[in-house]
Amino acid sequence: MPSQDQERLQRLRDQQLRARDPLTKQRRMDKEISQKQRRMRESFSFGGMWRDLPHRLRGAFVGGLIGLAVLLIAPSLIEAPWGLCLGAFALPFAALVGFLLGRYDDSMEDIKKDLH
Repeated sequence: MPSQDQERLQRLRDQQLRARDPLTKQRRMDKEISQKQRRMRESFSFGGMWRDLPHRLRGAFVGGLIGLAVLLIAPSLIEAPWGLCLGAFALPFAALVGFLLGRYDDSMEDIKKDLH
C-alpha cells in the first residue's frame, strides 16, 4: 500500500509541476507562430487553389461557363426570342450537369480511397 500511495503522490506532484510550468504556454505560442510563418511562406497559385476545390464545384463552374457561352451565342444563331430562351435554359442546365458529373468524380474518389 505505501508504494502505491507514494506513486500516486509522485504522479500528483508531477502533474502539479507541469500545470505550473510557465514555458508550456510559450512553447505552444512558438509552435503556432512557426506554423503561421510556414503557411505564409508558401506561395499562392490559382492552379493549387483550383486543385483544392472539390470536383462538384469545378464541374458547376465549367458547366456555368459553357452555359454562359451558349447564352451569348444562341441569340445570334437562332431567332431572338427562341435563342434567348435556349440560352437562358442552357446556363442552369449546363451548371447542373457539370455539378452532377463533378459529384460523380468525388464519389468515385471516395470509393477508391475507402477501398484502399
